[in-house]
Amino acid sequence: MRALARGARQPGALLIAALLLSACAAPVTVVPMQFAAKTDAAHYRRVAVLPFDGDGGPEATKQFESMLASVRYEQRPYFTVVDRLTLQNVLSEMNLRQSAYSNPRSAVKLGRLVGADALYSGSAFVLPIAYSHSTENRVHCPDKGKCVTVPVPCTTKTAGFKLIPRLVEVSQGKVVYSETKTGSASSYWCADSGSEVSAALLLNQAANDAFQQVREDIAPYEKNVYVNYKKDTDGIDPKSVETFEGALDFAKSGRFDRACSIWAQLVPANPSSVALPYNLAVCDEVNGRLDSALARYERVDNALTKPDADVNAALVRVRDAIAQRARLATEAKGAAHGS
Repeated sequence: MRALARGARQPGALLIAALLLSACAAPVTVVPMQFAAKTDAAHYRRVAVLPFDGDGGPEATKQFESMLASVRYEQRPYFTVVDRLTLQNVLSEMNLRQSAYSNPRSAVKLGRLVGADALYSGSAFVLPIAYSHSTENRVHCPDKGKCVTVPVPCTTKTAGFKLIPRLVEVSQGKVVYSETKTGSASSYWCADSGSEVSAALLLNQAANDAFQQVREDIAPYEKNVYVNYKKDTDGIDPKSVETFEGALDFAKSGRFDRACSIWAQLVPANPSSVALPYNLAVCDEVNGRLDSALARYERVDNALTKPDADVNAALVRVRDAIAQRARLATEAKGAAHGS
């Protein structure tokens, strides 16, 4: 008897389509890009983390403190986090209830005692596991007889975690950051395929999602951006095409050192090519030479007689990267006074 098939998905057709798309698509490289924090909370560099409330509070307090301690910029710790023992001793001396932790007046006194510029507190909640149900169709074809469509029950299981951090500035006793971030993670399986993921693992993923959202608000972070380089041979002398394509192979294997050297050697003999100067701009971008990359992209753009999607995207991307770099430098030098 033949196995059940996912009739609507036609895996053979999808595989062919994927191969065609990959053959036509522009080659891509991944470049890590540094981003400045999304809020002014990053200005406060010496901080303490007070216990979070809520059913997820105890674990969230440890994770929040660990997150802050792990942030690095230019290979140095970005935050100075008041150690937990010092904080606990001061809290015991002040005899504060947890409900008073977010009170700006209490925060001023506490922050001065522990030498912090600002204090994090907040809440963390584990959301109930949610289930939703659906069906997928399978085509069942017996050895003899007509194929039939069989519905198969499927389930989606979702965990959620709500994190509500709050940052109080010590010098003025005011709240400078307060957000609600909800993370989620799901598991999907059908009666005949896939498997259920445990609630504990999903909850951990959901919590990490929420913490990542907060981290991007309050600290510098890094994300990968995808950069297209060009493979078209328009304007390249036929005698140079094989060498150009060899450089593409080096680039696809991550050897931009060789690819860039070859492309640079080909430029003088191929002045009409757009791909060569564009790819050299990519080389600068991959190696972090953003100002040089921007200048090259602008020269390519100025030579065009019609818009080029790759060049347009590159100009936006590199200008943003340069602006982010400037913001990061300002934040790194700034005093922790929230200005």
